[in-house]
Amino acid sequence: MNLGLALHIAGFAVLALSCAGAAYGVGAVYALRRFLRRPALRPASTPQVTVLKPLHGEEPGLYENLQSLCAQDYAGPVQVLMGARDAADPALAIARRVQQAHPELDITLVADPTEHGSNRKLGNLINMSPQIRGEIVVISDSDVRLPHDGLSRIVAMLQQPGVGLVHCLYRGLPAAGFWSEMAALDIDARFAASVAVGEALGAHPCLGPTMALRAQTLAQVGGLEILADQLADDFVLGAMVRGAGLAIASPSLVIDHVFPERSLREMVLHELRWARTIRLVQPAGYAGSVITHFLPLALIGAALTGFSAAALAVFAGLAAARAAQAFAQCRLMNAHRAPLWLIPMRDGLSLLVFVLAFLDNRVDWRGTRLKVARNGAMAAS
Repeated sequence: MNLGLALHIAGFAVLALSCAGAAYGVGAVYALRRFLRRPALRPASTPQVTVLKPLHGEEPGLYENLQSLCAQDYAGPVQVLMGARDAADPALAIARRVQQAHPELDITLVADPTEHGSNRKLGNLINMSPQIRGEIVVISDSDVRLPHDGLSRIVAMLQQPGVGLVHCLYRGLPAAGFWSEMAALDIDARFAASVAVGEALGAHPCLGPTMALRAQTLAQVGGLEILADQLADDFVLGAMVRGAGLAIASPSLVIDHVFPERSLREMVLHELRWARTIRLVQPAGYAGSVITHFLPLALIGAALTGFSAAALAVFAGLAAARAAQAFAQCRLMNAHRAPLWLIPMRDGLSLLVFVLAFLDNRVDWRGTRLKVARNGAMAAS
C-alpha cells in the first residue's frame, strides 16, 4: 500500500469518526432538551440551609455572585458563610459590602489561614465548617451565580427518595472580554449537553461549582477533611456518597458560571486543569469524549485525503451540523450566544486542550503549580 492510499484511508476513517461525533451531538441536544424540560420541583419542607462560599481574590462579577444568595425565594432559614484564608483578601471586602447591604440576613465572614492540605479551597471550606448550623450544606464556588429559585430547587431535589448529593448544570457567563467569551462558549455549545447525556445514561456525573448534601451525609462519608488533598474534590465526594448507597441527582436548573479569563493563556491553563483532572480520574470516559470534537477532527480527516471533493462535501455537512448543534444548545440553556463563526476556532482550541491533557500530570491553580496523581490527589510540583 502506497502512502497516498494509506492517508486516504486514514482520512476517511477520521471522517467516519467525525460523523459518529455529529450523531452523538444530535443525541446530546435531545438529552439536554429532555433534561431542561423536566418539571421544576418545590421542597416538601424547608429545613435550615448553610451555604459555604470559599473566596479568593477580587474576581469579576463577585459582588453580583454573592448578591444572588440574598435574593433567594427559599422559605426556610439560610445561613451564608463566606470565607478566605487571608483577612486582607479583597474578596472579603466585597463580601462585607454584601453583608452590610443585607443586615436582615444571616451572613458570617470567616478569615482563617489554617492549612489542611494541598487543596486550598477545601482548606478554606474546612475552616468555615465548624460554624455550619444547617441541616443541608450547599457548597457554591465564588464564580457561581444562582437564580432566585436556586436553593428551593436544590433542596427539593435533595428531598427525593434515595438522593444523597445534588449538583447543578451550568452555563458560561463571560465577564472579561473575548477570551472569557470563548471559555463560556465551550461550556454552552459543547460541554453542557454531554453532562445531560451522562444524566440520561445513568452515569450521574458530579459537577463541582455548586453541590448540596445533608450535613449528616457529609459527616457519614468522612467530612470535608477527607478531600483536603484532592483536586477532583467533586468527583471524590460523589464517589463517597455513592459508596454510602445514595444517589446523585441534578434539578432541571441552569446556574451561571462566571468566566474571568483575560487572555488565551489564562483560558488554556484553566481548561487544562479541568481536562487533566477528568483524564486522571475517568481515563476511559475522557478518551471517548474525543468524538465531541468532531468538527476539527473532520478538518484533519479532509486534510489527510488531500481535500478530496468527497471529503470536502462531508466536512461541509459536518460544519453545518456543528453550527446547528451549537445554536440549539445555547438556545436551550438561554445562554450568552457568541457569534457562530467563532465555533471552528473554539472547537480547534478544545481539541488542542484535549490532546495537551495527555502530555503531563501537572496543573496550574491560582498561580500554584501542582502535580496530580491518578487518584486525583495533588501535591506541589
